[in-house]
Amino acid sequence: MEILERDTLYICGYSVETALAQSDKDVSALYNDFFSSGKDFALCALHGVKQGYYGLMWYTQGHEKYCYLLGLEVGADNTAPKEAVLKKIPKTTYAMAKFPQNKDIIQAWTEFFYTEIPNAGLSPNEVQNFYFEYYPVDGHGDYELWVPVVKADV
Repeated sequence: MEILERDTLYICGYSVETALAQSDKDVSALYNDFFSSGKDFALCALHGVKQGYYGLMWYTQGHEKYCYLLGLEVGADNTAPKEAVLKKIPKTTYAMAKFPQNKDIIQAWTEFFYTEIPNAGLSPNEVQNFYFEYYPVDGHGDYELWVPVVKADV
């Protein structure tokens, strides 16, 4: 695990609101639609697009419901294509860990969020409320998990 400060970034993509019980189905459908319908190519036309895919999450109802956005990092001066969402992620400090593609992502999130981060004396910065997966090559390869963090209250 590394602790890194990251500048403001902009993620543009397509999202679905889901809950844990149905997230596998909803997020899989989002991925299938994203790559099979050419939505990934539509985002490549935006200004300042960078390589790699993001799975951006933010809670919408406690920790019960959340939005999952699959997209690309883009420049600040863009307008989202039809049905897409453009999110500004403010500069902050993150805990980041890398995982091989064969590591179950739910297990990785659980261990990272509830074990590794607290063991480092940190807690998720819930005020920030943006958590993301980053896939440097494609949406199905090795990945990184990024969680905004603050020092834990002791």
